[in-house]
Amino acid sequence: MKNLIKLCLVAIIILLPFSCTQDSIDGIKNFNKNENSKASVIVEERPDGFPDGDWLVVEGASSTLKRNENGITVNFKTNGLIPGNAYTLWWIVFGEVPGPPASLYATGHVVGASGTGNFSAHLSASSEFNNPQTAEVHMVLRTHGPAVPGVVNEQIGEYNGGCVVKLPFGPGRIWPDSDEVGRCADIQVAKHPSLSN
Repeated sequence: MKNLIKLCLVAIIILLPFSCTQDSIDGIKNFNKNENSKASVIVEERPDGFPDGDWLVVEGASSTLKRNENGITVNFKTNGLIPGNAYTLWWIVFGEVPGPPASLYATGHVVGASGTGNFSAHLSASSEFNNPQTAEVHMVLRTHGPAVPGVVNEQIGEYNGGCVVKLPFGPGRIWPDSDEVGRCADIQVAKHPSLSN
């Protein structure tokens, strides 16, 4: 087990530089120069995964979203994660017209021994995402179970990367974290409300 953890930590060090695209890095730099709005919200989880279950606040966790005409940047900080597990963070972006929201990859990595997660990503404005200053945005954290050598790139880069057991997902479907190999589930959410009038 110690060798597996060491291998995972080496993989983190090697993969960390590749977890941000140049677009993400440029977008984050632009916010340092041209920030219009910044808001932090709480991060929540559920003990049972069912839409009518009770929401629990993850103590000490937060999601901060910065907006401007160029796009949005998020910093999602949380704790209580399982060391050695692979996680991905997803943008759930609601449009200005009725219809299903867009679900887009933000970032992902393997969590270290502290069990804390610090995920940052940028989503640029485009013809498909033209309301960055007003959109309702949810950030969803997904577990992919323990990092598996040879599969870790998929686990930290795809919605179902490394998944064997896929728990139901969708609005309100937030499940407890797990150290079961191949078990994937959305485990935490932060909801940034729309800023439209």
